[in-house]
Amino acid sequence: MSEVYRDEVPAHLRTTAQLRSSGRRPVDPSKAAAWLERVFDGDVWRTALHDVTATVPLPPSPPRAPGPARATTSHAREESATWARDVLADRDAVVLDTELTDFTGRVIEVAVVATDGATLLSSLGDPEGTPINPHAQRAHGITAQMLAGAPTLEQLWPKLDHVLRGKRVIAWNAPFDLTRLRAEHRHIFGDADLPDWLTGPWLCAMRKHAAWVGDRNTKSGGFRNHRLEGGHRAEGDCLAALAWIKRMADTAPGAEAHADAEAHADAAAHPGAAAHPDAAAHPDAVTTGAPTPDLATIRELWPQVLGKVREHSRSLEAMLGKAEPVLASGRVLTIRHPAAVVGRRVAQSQNLDLVNTALTAVLGQPWTARVAPHDPTA
Repeated sequence: MSEVYRDEVPAHLRTTAQLRSSGRRPVDPSKAAAWLERVFDGDVWRTALHDVTATVPLPPSPPRAPGPARATTSHAREESATWARDVLADRDAVVLDTELTDFTGRVIEVAVVATDGATLLSSLGDPEGTPINPHAQRAHGITAQMLAGAPTLEQLWPKLDHVLRGKRVIAWNAPFDLTRLRAEHRHIFGDADLPDWLTGPWLCAMRKHAAWVGDRNTKSGGFRNHRLEGGHRAEGDCLAALAWIKRMADTAPGAEAHADAEAHADAAAHPGAAAHPDAAAHPDAVTTGAPTPDLATIRELWPQVLGKVREHSRSLEAMLGKAEPVLASGRVLTIRHPAAVVGRRVAQSQNLDLVNTALTAVLGQPWTARVAPHDPTA
């Protein structure tokens, strides 16, 4: 596994942004020489580091047309919308996501979802003794006990190859997922030729979404990427990415970016899935044209949400037993719990991620949950 640095980084290693600022880029952006690890708000983030000796000069930038930055942003937004419509019209396009033992570790879950919302593959994978990093486990909630009896990636590979052969693969952070599945291929098949779907490049929904949102990255230029809030499980993240693609595709020419304060950067948008022969058989399939439910509707469906939570965590279901939905606004659901201690536990990121996944499955639209501050008079 590549070296991971947390403090001082050797002078010959640079991030992609640092290279870009000096007019260079990696020869192969998908291959990291090492990783820079940082912790933000309890989450572990790793940035690829590239050896400066394995870089080439950036190609000359085309001359910019005169006009305000807003016009450039509008153009990028419309390009993303056009890309999204093209993807959704392609019957061979699929969305893929993986979960790992560690940032550069083994794949322990993989899902593939068609652009109409039907799940084509969703499976845990036995990492064959590779331990799960505690930081990663807190994010996705997958434990060693959950992997007991799961197929190895070698056993799962024929199904994955069958689903992806000849397909146009989309992922939220495409270079990352592509790199990890290439590593699994090397682990299984050694130096054998890659299948067509693994030769890449894959389509990166995160980059298109960043251009669609239009938040400028003041440090490295371009647009700022946003996290995908799909519950940190492979199938949920596929559905959340697909929801954003559908929303981008619905953008009218010249429309301004959506500016919901809560949903803008951290929550996926409503999906608009078309009918599919397998959709009725899949309990988490998203339906088209569904209106945003109000608080009364969510309260009626709350037992179903708890049932979905129970599929992943019985203890969290128990903690939510006395919780009450109190506000629904901008696809953000506020929950109140009468016990301060339990409320704080529910508010932990890994627990809210499971609630988000359950809400998405039941309501057919990605939602974000939050826990209201404890009110002893409530």
